[in-house]
Amino acid sequence: MKHVHHYTLHDGSTIYYECYGNGEPLFLLHGNGGSTLYFKKQINLLKKYYKVYAIDSRGRGNSTDKAKHINYNLMVDDLLEIIQHENLQKINLLGFSDGANLALVFAEKYPNYINSLILNAANGSFNDLTSFSKWRFNLTNKFLKFGEKYHQKLKKYSHYFNLVFANLHLNYQKLAKLKFPVLILVGEYDIVKQSFSEKLAQTFPNAKLIIEPNVGHTFALERPNVYNKYILAFLNKNTKGATL
Repeated sequence: MKHVHHYTLHDGSTIYYECYGNGEPLFLLHGNGGSTLYFKKQINLLKKYYKVYAIDSRGRGNSTDKAKHINYNLMVDDLLEIIQHENLQKINLLGFSDGANLALVFAEKYPNYINSLILNAANGSFNDLTSFSKWRFNLTNKFLKFGEKYHQKLKKYSHYFNLVFANLHLNYQKLAKLKFPVLILVGEYDIVKQSFSEKLAQTFPNAKLIIEPNVGHTFALERPNVYNKYILAFLNKNTKGATL
């Protein structure tokens, strides 16, 4: 059964999130232009073993946003508010794309809340993207900057698109001290350079890297059965929530 929540943050913004199932908490964080719908091919399976929290980041999906500027630290604190509101001590955290960046920053800032971490196509900065992706994003950004003067919807989209260019300013020395298990997933043809995923895998002391052949950025949509198999195998090994 799906339980829908609308939680009001300290600044008056409202975060929409859905809860499914029972067991250890597993949070799902979507990418920049997405919503909880991105994980629809994962939730039906994961809810059998975990209490799944699928969250719409502020301003995306059914969530609202009263902040003038968006950044990862703000969204990290949003996530912390939800976790504390739910009275959770430890969570398993899965993030995709910008959601993976959010999960990465959260894990660095609040590591005591993390039981296990899954990063699907995270990047630490704009330079961690492939050359073609950077060209495409720069072109899109120019279009949005021009169009937002004439169309309110484009202005809103441009506001969140700015996250593409963010630098997470990661502290790799701190990350190297975090001992919780980490799964890093990236497609062979992802927009994220494989070298960055490899760097993350080498930084975390308890990390596993999977580079899936013939897959692009949206691994969870392109090959959901394979994706789900990796997720459950990792969680089964590192939590008490799944029995396969």
